[in-house]
Amino acid sequence: MIYYLSVACLLGLSAGLSPGPLLSLVLSESLRHGAASGVRVACAPLISDAPIILLSWCLVTYLAAFEPVLGAISIAGAVVVGFVAVSSFKYPSIETNPAKEASRSLLKGVVVNLFNPQPYLFWGTVGAPLLVGAAELSLGLAAAFLAIFYLLLVGLKIILALIIGYYRNRFNLRIYRIINSFLGVVLLAFAVGLFWNGLVFLGVQ
Repeated sequence: MIYYLSVACLLGLSAGLSPGPLLSLVLSESLRHGAASGVRVACAPLISDAPIILLSWCLVTYLAAFEPVLGAISIAGAVVVGFVAVSSFKYPSIETNPAKEASRSLLKGVVVNLFNPQPYLFWGTVGAPLLVGAAELSLGLAAAFLAIFYLLLVGLKIILALIIGYYRNRFNLRIYRIINSFLGVVLLAFAVGLFWNGLVFLGVQ
């Protein structure tokens, strides 16, 4: 139980802060149109991720009896997490050129996330297997896993949107970079663990 909740915290922290199309849109909308627009973008995964999670859950549940397949998924998950870890050491640039035109920020966020491969890769290789494992122990644990993950994923992006939107001319990326680098190191260790589990499922170890 503690394992799943801890992993939900780690993955949620990383997803909330790691560079990517959605975070870039959160930053740009906050700078161009203010904090409220950035907050709406940050909430987009609550809409766009539901069908991705459902599809990934069904696939992983169906494939659960085939250990070699689970091994391949685990190794693919290690690659995905490793990529996210490495990207944590890259930092988005912030430009302070606010614009006046109207913004359909929530729609932009949903569209960007639906056409972003990262949620599909994450839930197909990492998130859904963890969610299914949590559900085997308790549906309440699975719900807590999702709640913690999205609280951190969305919550951290909202905090960034508020900070950048209100203090766009004085925002300092130093603390953000330190936190992101630390998360990158922890994620690399988690990727190694996933890779090892994949080898176990494949009977290599």
